[in-house]
Amino acid sequence: MLNKVRAWIDRHSLLAAGDRIVAACSGGPDSLALVHMLYELRREYKIELAVAHVNHMFRPEAVEEARFVKEYCDKLGIACYQQEIDVPAFIHTSGKSAQEAARMLRYRYLREVAADFGAAKIATGHHRDDQIETVLINFIRGAGTGGLKGMKPRNGDIIRPLLALSRAEIEAYITANSLTPCLDSSNLKTNYLRNRIRLKLLPLLASEYNPSIHDSIWRTAEVTGDEYDYICQAARKAWRSVITEDAARLLVESSKFARLHTAVKRELIRQAIEKKRGTLTGISFVHVENLLKMTLHGRVGTFFVLPGGAIARKNYIGLELFGGKSGLFRQAEAGKYRETFLKLPGVTQVPDLGIKVKATIVDRPDFSDAGSNRGNSAVFDLGLLLPPLVVRTRLPGDRFRPLGMKGSKKLKEYFIDVKVPQTERDTVPLVCDSQGILWIAGYRQSETAKVTGQTTKFLKLVMTKQEDF
Repeated sequence: MLNKVRAWIDRHSLLAAGDRIVAACSGGPDSLALVHMLYELRREYKIELAVAHVNHMFRPEAVEEARFVKEYCDKLGIACYQQEIDVPAFIHTSGKSAQEAARMLRYRYLREVAADFGAAKIATGHHRDDQIETVLINFIRGAGTGGLKGMKPRNGDIIRPLLALSRAEIEAYITANSLTPCLDSSNLKTNYLRNRIRLKLLPLLASEYNPSIHDSIWRTAEVTGDEYDYICQAARKAWRSVITEDAARLLVESSKFARLHTAVKRELIRQAIEKKRGTLTGISFVHVENLLKMTLHGRVGTFFVLPGGAIARKNYIGLELFGGKSGLFRQAEAGKYRETFLKLPGVTQVPDLGIKVKATIVDRPDFSDAGSNRGNSAVFDLGLLLPPLVVRTRLPGDRFRPLGMKGSKKLKEYFIDVKVPQTERDTVPLVCDSQGILWIAGYRQSETAKVTGQTTKFLKLVMTKQEDF
């Protein structure tokens, strides 16, 4: 088993003499095997090893797991860094999912430990089966080649020495070396997508469709990864001739951009977004396609706002991309967009949110969607509104009275119920009057000022998104 790990380490140059390595260890089979293997290889590769453990405070048994990891490190004589992080409290305040919040805070702590240990690399226990599950998750979510390649053996400061080993091989290693890992009961719960894929989908695919499904997905990830690397290299090469940049913005020149292959265009847009945002988290295929179309065919002066704080604007030369602190954003100190007053009647442009809103007032509307909850239009009883009407984004404490329901609910809860991605919630347009939220544009209108049989004057609002201009 160690020979296989050696070959993987050497093939991808994961370790070098003098490296300091912080091994992330939960106490489970994968991470315990990681620590044991790196400990066995430490003299051969001339590395210094430490361990970091995070108690996410999800489960009562986590305290015992922390004690177990500390005692194991003491037995080996290696440093053990430990931290309790109240992830449930962070989930409550941030609105992030349990897995997303845990991962974010865990890696933040691991990087703090790595810095304290002397600019160390961070080793994780991800293995072959994790890779297969990751590829399937990304496929189900609609990822491109960047997602179908799965995890890299090395990604910046993260190394994955066990990525070539299967879960069965790791379990065999654990048994052969008389290791007694902790077992996380949450791994058996099917409320997590990864667990459902591991416990239900993969066994079904293996029994009903392809007994070698694991090998097939692994090969797909490797081939896709190599091809994606080639596209990335081509995009980085094209960057120098297609993109100009200064401290404030990036400019993608449309005429030069048009000559590139479509695969390179998409990757160039992704690289530009990452350069201005610092991350691609929350960026989907749709966002990349919108910017690609704007670069080639967008009308001069149009805007598109990306999740998490970046804005694209089309000019006569090409596409300008600004970071979240750009002066183009009219943001309050809390990071929310300031109010934009609606013209009644009239058309109101809201470039910060990439939309325009058309307001029409009539006495006898022929509106088939009067009072509708669907799509990008809503109709109200004008006499029941309390002007002015404004467009804004969510604020702490917002509540909403969904049309057709009794009582109100927190806006955050509504977003969760209808599965609005967390990265998009700060840019969902809210139409409000002095009574509160009238319409979550694109989703649902409120009970407030709803149309009834007594309505004599109607206000219809139609939202058009930037890409539809």
